[in-house]
Amino acid sequence: MRTERIAAVLLAAGTSSRFGETDKLMAELRGKPLAAHTLETVASMAFAELIAVVRPIEVAPVLHRKLDRRGYTIIVNDRPEEGISGSIVRAVEHVMPINRIRGILICLADMPDVPQTHYNRICLAAEDIRSVVASTDSFSSSPPAFIGRKHFPELLALKGDQGARALLSHGLQIETTGNVLHDIDTPEDLPGWRPATPE
Repeated sequence: MRTERIAAVLLAAGTSSRFGETDKLMAELRGKPLAAHTLETVASMAFAELIAVVRPIEVAPVLHRKLDRRGYTIIVNDRPEEGISGSIVRAVEHVMPINRIRGILICLADMPDVPQTHYNRICLAAEDIRSVVASTDSFSSSPPAFIGRKHFPELLALKGDQGARALLSHGLQIETTGNVLHDIDTPEDLPGWRPATPE
C-alpha cells in the first residue's frame, strides 16, 4: 500500500519508569535526542498524516516543539500510566473519521535505528484494509507495524501495556537484520553508556 493512504502513528507517551529520573526520549544519542531519530525518519516519508501521541506539553516541551516543527498532529495522552494501549486508542479515535486513511503504521519513539527502508517494506507488504504486518527479529512480533482500518474496532478495545501484540502475532511478519528493532529502555541500552564514577 502506498504511504499516502497510511497515517503514521508515533507512540511517545510512555513514562520511561525503567530509565530513571530523566526523560528517556530526550537522552542524547549520536548528537540529538533519542526521539528525534524516529520522528525525523518517519517525517521524511510521504504519509497521509503524521500523528504523535505524547505526554502533556509541560512535561515534554522540547518534544512537542520538535514534533510541531515536523508537521505532526499532536495528541496528548494525559494518562500514560494506562500503558501503550491508551495511546493507540487515542490515535485510532483521531484517524477513524478520515476515510482516505486505509490503515496506520505504528512506530515507537524509543526505536532509533529503524531505517526508512524497513518502514517502506512494512507499508508495501500491506495489501488492503484487512492487512496486519508486523516486524520480527525471528523471535517475537513488534512495531513498526501496519494495521488496516478493518481492525480499528479491535484496537479501540485494547487495554493495558500489551498493546496490539496479539493482533500482530497473527499478521504477516517482516524480518529484520541486525539490531534494527532494538529499543531503549534503560540508560545501559544507549550505545557508549557508562555508569557515573563517584567523585
